[in-house]
Amino acid sequence: MAVGITPDTTRENPYLTVQEYKDAPTSIDYNNLVVGGNQAAQDAELANVILRASSYMNEYLNQNLVADQYTETQRVRVNGQGFVALHPNNSPIVSLSAFNYGADPNNLIALPDCSKAWFENQELIIPLSTLTLNYSSQGPLSFGGYSPRQQLFTQYTYVAGFANSTIATAVAAATSLTVTSGIGFIAGQQYRIYDGAKSERITIASTYTYGSTTIPLTAPLTHTHAAGVAIGNLPNALKEACILITTAFIKIRGDNSMTMNLTTQPTANIGNNARYSGDIAMALDMVNKYRRIR
Repeated sequence: MAVGITPDTTRENPYLTVQEYKDAPTSIDYNNLVVGGNQAAQDAELANVILRASSYMNEYLNQNLVADQYTETQRVRVNGQGFVALHPNNSPIVSLSAFNYGADPNNLIALPDCSKAWFENQELIIPLSTLTLNYSSQGPLSFGGYSPRQQLFTQYTYVAGFANSTIATAVAAATSLTVTSGIGFIAGQQYRIYDGAKSERITIASTYTYGSTTIPLTAPLTHTHAAGVAIGNLPNALKEACILITTAFIKIRGDNSMTMNLTTQPTANIGNNARYSGDIAMALDMVNKYRRIR
């Protein structure tokens, strides 16, 4: 029996937290999403709408831009310049943790040092000098050279996307913090804590261990932050797009209402399709540059 790698379409990586949406200027009543429901029920449904909006964005973008780990298989050829170029299904590429290759898909060779890989936008490049490429028409040999255009089977594990986590434990003016997921965080880079009026930018210290949920900082925090506050480097355009789409999805639930367009002219009895399509169109326009063309 042959077993392949099936793309995971069940990943729940929303672009927003419930509090981020509540802090946004949407003019939406998010406390009546569940008729007769308490605050916990309202928040739970709002989280569901945010998740659906995030999924809608993923379908349009052809990828999920929240950092996550993926394993993929792909057939490639050694090019004439002496390297193997792969195009993963997700970007931007953050790290490569495993790369296996070979002429026989049932007898792959592990790349011993993944740090030799080179990342370019949506491309992962493995220099030929790092590979053991000795082939005949019958497969690998212990001697000889490589053949340009030689077909290789590959299986690789990598992290791609922008860091988008939450603070795991309340923190005051400290020089480190703990997050719920360390995926996508890199030493030396700047990130933002999204906490309303207490939002602030941080820089991760060089002592950070890649993948760890404990993040040392180059300077103490300015504010106190509660558990659940968002932190990461997801572009603001992506967050705003998710806010707009979430708002549109909530509007769909309502009836005709008095609305105000982006101009200052009031319009009465606007139908659902006209009322929410503008929000979605604006959102998709904001994220066009991040769309992956397959």
